Formats: sequence, structure tokens, C-alpha cells
Amino acid sequence: MDRKIFNTNNYNFKKSVIKPNKQGSSVGFSIVDNQDKIVSALDFALNYDSHALVEEYIEGNEITVSVLGDKVLPVIEIKPHSNVYDYKSKYTKGETDYICPAKLHESTLKAIQDTALKVHNLLDCKVYSRVDFRLDTNNKFWFLEINTLPGMTETSLFPMAAKSIGLSFEDLIDKIIKLSLEK
Repeated sequence: MDRKIFNTNNYNFKKSVIKPNKQGSSVGFSIVDNQDKIVSALDFALNYDSHALVEEYIEGNEITVSVLGDKVLPVIEIKPHSNVYDYKSKYTKGETDYICPAKLHESTLKAIQDTALKVHNLLDCKVYSRVDFRLDTNNKFWFLEINTLPGMTETSLFPMAAKSIGLSFEDLIDKIIKLSLEK
């Protein structure tokens, strides 16, 4: 990155998330709470991709909604013990508490689920996706991203949401295959 182009003195600093454009699982991800750390966070992100994203950090909780076909699964609230949902928190058993279904006001849950389904459909997803949000301290939710190929590991969120409605991992995979063959 050409340091002459990026001048942090001209940047109206707010707590930020800096991450590589083409990575997942929080690889190369940083939360910057000090303007002096921006360049090192960008360097870190650029180790994983030639482009980095800089987003304003939203104080609050991470939540996610899985969509299977045209069905929205329960909202999951994500509570990492480290307060940052990083790679270690995602893939080390016991590092994060998952509340499924999330214990939020019914109207908030419905609005989040409705938005997740709208995003899923807007982006022409047909079979399944997982839509990630932040719920800020004023109970307003913010769309972060959609994952069109969500993880299917022991600690993955999509199978967790399916299990909460009685759908076993095997049944979930079977349903995904059936939906895929219909498309």
C-alpha cells in the first residue's frame, strides 16, 4: 500500500473494523480503537488480500440468522468470552456462548428474521445462506454481510440453528441437497 495515498491525519477517526476484502472467519481482522493503530491494522489485513475494508465499529452484540430455502431459522446471539468474535472464538470449543434462539424482544427477532430473508432473496440465494448482523446498544440492528456458503463444522452456526428446531445435521445436509437439485 502506498503510504502517501493514505494519510491518517485526514481521517475522521471512529472506532473501526479493518479486515481483508476476500477473507472469512475473521482472518486478518482487527478492531482499531486508536488512530495510531490504523496503518498496522491495514498492513495486517493486506497480508491476506490486496484490498482491505474499513468499517465503523458498531458497539453491541453479534447476531446471525440462517435461511434454508424460504424458511428463516432461529436467530443466534453470539457472546464471545473475549468480547471479540475472532478466529479463536469461532473455532475453539468453549470460547463463545451461543444463545439459540436469541433472547430478544419478539418484534426485534421478527424484524431481524424478515430482513435476513429479504437480503437472502434480494441476492438471489436459492438454497441456503447465513446473514450476519450487529445489534447496537439502542437495539437497532445493522446488516454486516451474507455468507452464501456457511460453515458446517462442529462449532458452525448454521447447523446449530437447524438443531434448535429439531433438524439433525444429517437431515440438514439432506435438505440442502434436495433444495439444490430442485434449482
